[in-house]
Amino acid sequence: MTPTLLTGSAPTRARFSFEVFPARSGAAALALGHAVQHLSAAGPDFISVTYGANGSNRDASVDLLRYLRDHTDALPLAHLTTVGEDRDTVRAAIHGIMDAGVHDFLALRGDPPRGLTEDSPEVSGSLSARDLVELIAEARAERPALTSVGRTAVAAYPNGHPLARSRAADIEWLIAKEEAGAQFAITQLFFRAEEYLSFVSDAHDAGLRMPVLPGLMPVATSAQLRKVAELAGRPAPVELTRELEEAGGYAPELGVEHTVELARELLAGGAPSLHLYTFNRHERVLAVLRELHLLTPDPVV
Repeated sequence: MTPTLLTGSAPTRARFSFEVFPARSGAAALALGHAVQHLSAAGPDFISVTYGANGSNRDASVDLLRYLRDHTDALPLAHLTTVGEDRDTVRAAIHGIMDAGVHDFLALRGDPPRGLTEDSPEVSGSLSARDLVELIAEARAERPALTSVGRTAVAAYPNGHPLARSRAADIEWLIAKEEAGAQFAITQLFFRAEEYLSFVSDAHDAGLRMPVLPGLMPVATSAQLRKVAELAGRPAPVELTRELEEAGGYAPELGVEHTVELARELLAGGAPSLHLYTFNRHERVLAVLRELHLLTPDPVV
């Protein structure tokens, strides 16, 4: 299939994409293979695969990317981080991913590995996400037959990157990544539509041109909700927190309901697509898309 978002052609309906991560056991790998088959059948623009800090899970990430390429109809998009690695190592990783037949990237600096801080020399000396965007372009140019293949995405932070001095500085940095060659951005998680819509509006006013995809995750448990709140940098909605707790800490239908309502507001406000963090499960994200009437035809689950 040809992904409308990545080619720039106008979509006839709201589009979507997914994120998965490498399995950590044989049993989890079997379950993940089952999940990605269902996710691929939904017809996403792409399925992105995470990549651990300091190259952890690199081989598993490439294996999963190769599986998506060889055994599904989905376009694989590779996360790539730089923290703790030198330029030559990162360049080799880019070429290794391209050798696996994958040419689309999400360029991230990445979080410090466990035991290190932002002040650690291994972290502070890492390439930035903007540097990585430029390095990906250089690596593509070193493979002339591939120079017209692939797109590069970057991260955006509606509630501000933890290290950003201000929203204006955060937006300025996002624009710098676009100027370095990024073609679209995917946001960190958030809970309220206005957080995304106001950020995108301010970014466009400042000169950003590339699309910004809102990142959403339908939580199933209170623990997942706390994790999303930590990543979002904002408190979780009080009502959702209370309802999950009253349900004993597990109620997938509540996470689906919240995500559907949020997605409707985002699409009505002009979001170009939805990026769904799956937690390596297909049921909840497909339930969200089904409620939004975005599955055509409806995949079997």
